[in-house]
Amino acid sequence: MPDALRAELVPVSVRDVLSVLRAHDREAWLVGGCVRDLLRGVAVTDFDVATSAAPEAVLALFPRAVPIGIRHGTVMIPTPDGPLDVTRFRAGGSLRDDLAHRDFTVNAIAWDPVSGECVDPACGAQDLAAGRLRAVGNAPERFAEDPLRALRAARISAALELEPDASIEPAMKDACGPLRKVARERVRREIEALLMAPGVAAGMALLRRTGIEADLAPGAREDGGALIAALPPELPLRLAAWLRGTQAESILLRLRFPRRVVAFVTRLVALHPIDARRLRGDADVRRMVGRVGESGIEDLLRLRAMEIRVTGDSAVQREALAALRDRIDRVQRAGELAIDGATVMATLGCGPGPAVGAALHFLTDCVLEDPSCNTREALIERLVRREP
Repeated sequence: MPDALRAELVPVSVRDVLSVLRAHDREAWLVGGCVRDLLRGVAVTDFDVATSAAPEAVLALFPRAVPIGIRHGTVMIPTPDGPLDVTRFRAGGSLRDDLAHRDFTVNAIAWDPVSGECVDPACGAQDLAAGRLRAVGNAPERFAEDPLRALRAARISAALELEPDASIEPAMKDACGPLRKVARERVRREIEALLMAPGVAAGMALLRRTGIEADLAPGAREDGGALIAALPPELPLRLAAWLRGTQAESILLRLRFPRRVVAFVTRLVALHPIDARRLRGDADVRRMVGRVGESGIEDLLRLRAMEIRVTGDSAVQREALAALRDRIDRVQRAGELAIDGATVMATLGCGPGPAVGAALHFLTDCVLEDPSCNTREALIERLVRREP
């Protein structure tokens, strides 16, 4: 057994489930990512069990269990340490058959923390130690079983910083067409994880070489991976970096991203590069801030600053961007209304409600057009004079 696989790192409740199954003459093993991450020395909170028991037998043994994927043989057992997914052996019904049809060797390792026995027929532990990503058996066959594995190859290699072996890339190219039929929600989850991975530049380069990126995001720029890697791990910011120059809204909607994410990232892409905007006066600056908010303006500035650095670090561009940042900061500092909601209510003789918000919006527009009116007296006068 590899030294990294220490039973005390596995919660007692998980070991208890394995012991109950084995006490009833059922095989039960920890499998997949949890074993892989224990070998890497990474703290694990999500454990998966593979068993010879049918889901009906698991439900009978554990009265609180929930059949979350009975068609695939999966039952969720609530434990004090969190939910535990228990799945019947796939393929031929034995542990080795199950492991033979998993995606990558690093995910095809089984371990019983109760007995200490480890089963690793594909030598996944060796591949993990060597920094190598290798499919279990024949890569085209594994990817044909589930085309999403082509995208997972990029994501896992980026997340674990593993080098794909020579068979992975051709298999990814072959899976490009079938991947179009995979549920977009599944694709989106892989993209999200890839964009946040430490080795995202290499993962994105792999998607580009295999044609998968062109299918997912037509028009995405070649420097996307390098730019994403240079930015903080914030999903909207990294999505905007990836989708510069594309039809971002339609791509994000196709991938089933939440509407609020779609709206925010689409605005960032539309306003990028921020230093190319024609901002004639302070009112234009205020309108732009109003369009994306202060956090959005900061994202646009960070995105452009890092893009300049990645694509050549032009001193002229850096100086122009710094001047724009100073201008935005000055306008933001001067842009706070001189009165608040309480003053509006006192002036209008009303209580909290939509009328107060409408009045503040009206006054903000007044200040956008004429910053000199942003005094308490002038704004109250404008409010009193405002037509109902």
